[in-house]
Amino acid sequence: MKNILALTFLTLLFPLTALAQASPSCVEFQALIKSTYTFKPSKLSESAQNEKAVEMDKIWEMAKANQKELVPCLRAALETPGANQWFRFDGSNLLVSLDPTPESKRVQIRAFETVDLDDTSLEIWVRTLARRGAEGFDVSAAGARWLEYPKAQYSLTLHGGYAVKSFEGALFVFGSMDEAQATPALLKIVNQPNHPGREAALEVLMLQSTDESLRALRAVDKTKLSTEIQRNLQTILSKPQLITPRSKPKTSREEFVRAFEDISNGKWDKFFGLVAQVQDGEKDVVAVMKPEDLPLVRKVRRLFIANANQHAIEYYDTFTSILMTMVWKSAQ
Repeated sequence: MKNILALTFLTLLFPLTALAQASPSCVEFQALIKSTYTFKPSKLSESAQNEKAVEMDKIWEMAKANQKELVPCLRAALETPGANQWFRFDGSNLLVSLDPTPESKRVQIRAFETVDLDDTSLEIWVRTLARRGAEGFDVSAAGARWLEYPKAQYSLTLHGGYAVKSFEGALFVFGSMDEAQATPALLKIVNQPNHPGREAALEVLMLQSTDESLRALRAVDKTKLSTEIQRNLQTILSKPQLITPRSKPKTSREEFVRAFEDISNGKWDKFFGLVAQVQDGEKDVVAVMKPEDLPLVRKVRRLFIANANQHAIEYYDTFTSILMTMVWKSAQ
């Protein structure tokens, strides 16, 4: 299992060497897909995984070497009724790597919604969905699957073995989405008293910090909620922890707006420069930012959490405090 997952991870990050051969036909390519993807990774022995990894490698190489001819064939194979679920997962990653269009990403999201999570690298699964969520796609159906999955946990090997559990994974997926999409999806889970992911969904909902989420929280049925969750819910609704604005801000609104807009365009240097200059800059944000800046601040928070690691959570929490302070102030 670990070998196939390692191959999937590497093929997502590094292009494979193209095959020097005549262009195969669509029929040949799809026949190779059908004969290769006849398995579930979680059911294979290590030696069988190694064999299948070589076969999958050939398909990736063939598609990369003949993109013009084979990308449409790959897309058609992914949309074929009854296609192997593991192929849909792995093949949709290949499709997006070759054709990163919204259409391809929607195919990928559908594949991620249906794949057996026992077969996947959960880290790749969550991180990819968080990226799609930050790009504006609705990944709530996949997020709901995560909250139902009994083995929803993995470690971040590149981040000191940080343990991602049910809540953290849900925060990465739902937190990366536009709140207008995420809030009703979370509320649907929260309103099911026997749902296994109910409290994790409620914890994420309590961080949304929007007028809509606060109204929804006030109407939540507290039946079967733990004492701790009920206490946290009461705090959010009555006396949330707010940031005290600095009386003489060290950073201007214009500087924050430029830095946040840069983040929206994939440029982080300006923001981290401000952080280096003023480490408690959140006191300035709530002092100088205006209600019309809320959408930009929310977008920056979504882009942070899409990094799907513990550092992203730290920034998400800070921006949540900023947003709650701004929303609470405007509601008074």
